[in-house]
Amino acid sequence: MDKKALWNRFFIVPLPDKKRLRPVPFLVMLITALMVLSPGPSKVQAVYSPDAEPSGSAQKNKDFPRTDIYGLFGERFFYQAAAPASFSKNTSDGQVTVYTTIREDVQQKMTALFKRYSPLIAAGVVLDAKTGAVLAMANYTNGGAGRSLLPAGEDNYCLYGGIPAASLIKIITAAGALEKKGFANSQTLPVSGRYHTLYKSQVGIEKSRYRGEPVSLEKAFALSINPFFAKIGIEYLNDTEFNQIAEGFLFNRPLEFDLPVSQSRIITPVSDFERAEVASGYNTRTTVSPLHAAMIASLPANDGKIMRPFIVERIVSAGGEELYSKQIKTIAQPLSSHSVENLGLLMQGTVHSGTAKNGFSHIKQYPAAQDWIMGGKTGSIDLPGHTGRCDWFAGFGQDGDTRLAISFILIHGAKKTVRSTYVGAETLRSCFIRGPAAQGLPRPEEQAVKKSLKHAAHQAVKPPVQEQKKRPGKHIAKKAMKSWGRETGG
Repeated sequence: MDKKALWNRFFIVPLPDKKRLRPVPFLVMLITALMVLSPGPSKVQAVYSPDAEPSGSAQKNKDFPRTDIYGLFGERFFYQAAAPASFSKNTSDGQVTVYTTIREDVQQKMTALFKRYSPLIAAGVVLDAKTGAVLAMANYTNGGAGRSLLPAGEDNYCLYGGIPAASLIKIITAAGALEKKGFANSQTLPVSGRYHTLYKSQVGIEKSRYRGEPVSLEKAFALSINPFFAKIGIEYLNDTEFNQIAEGFLFNRPLEFDLPVSQSRIITPVSDFERAEVASGYNTRTTVSPLHAAMIASLPANDGKIMRPFIVERIVSAGGEELYSKQIKTIAQPLSSHSVENLGLLMQGTVHSGTAKNGFSHIKQYPAAQDWIMGGKTGSIDLPGHTGRCDWFAGFGQDGDTRLAISFILIHGAKKTVRSTYVGAETLRSCFIRGPAAQGLPRPEEQAVKKSLKHAAHQAVKPPVQEQKKRPGKHIAKKAMKSWGRETGG
């Protein structure tokens, strides 16, 4: 075939009437064909994903600021026995309907637990760890005595970042040791003295009269051993490394949320003993909000990602116009996957064999719970001035694809009615078991509460070097309950 025939075959376009066009460059034909065959913008792009938002939502949300959303909920909304999942509200621009992420059954369960055991103050948050959706947020105060413990004007304790974090900060210290220093869960450090005290002699600042015993990170986390984490703060993590990890977990930073949240704080230490106090949580100046605590606890349940929390699904005007819509996005990912895996195992140890064991023990009686994965961290410390006793639990639970994070703070007076670990366990149970599946099962709540309180008494007098072979007598248990407020631990 000669050159002219080749040209006619590949670069001349025949028309129906057999006439021929002028030569058209093949590249132009190819580009034109691709443009014609292109399907245009994909509709899939408009679907929510963890890293993308619907088109136009950013501008809508900018036009509807958080202060306006806060006003829609009202001052005592999160104290209601049955906070609604959706409600209507009159505004200066007309009536709007607010659709929230609240699960009414979980909200009612939390409120009922608070009222049943009546601490001075109680606050709790349940998050969907994968999306950041707030499934429940509840507050409780036992009359004026409860309200007087925290600053005037704070009506939603779930968002108040001024509550002493106590041993919850050990999550940050453990994460720093895993991430920055390559600790394994089996790494040991020598520990002397009581587990839940903190003296200079226990951390090497002064000479100790006691011989230290080797304690692993796994055991120290599960039993919330203060001297172990204090040593990490003094001997392993410098101030810069500790602050980097803390800021990665969103301390000393504003939190993104639909409602205003006060910042959680970690102080900068100026001495070795202050470093010991900060790393172990043995101080009242390191503070956290229940919402933030739940976000921290969500890390192992969501592959190391902390999601932006939200409670508003959408806000719609009376005419049907969408004024505000949720934002789903990752706001922090402070650890490597290996460190996240080890941190998750540490938190599971707290529930299986540590300070949360008794609070969760009754869950084993439910057949559906055999496949659940649960972990967390406890914390307890007196409020400044010894006006009340803070009792924390922050943790996570997994049941198949359902991944939740929870946080509870109970503040007790002279009478300690229930441990936060039990409240957390019951809340996870209510999340995972719904409807008829939850009926007709044993109700060991009272036994679990008594066992939880007995464990609290036991913890304060447990010798650190060797296990007790016999249970303490009644006079020791009473003495332990009195000393509970003088020691700080899990």
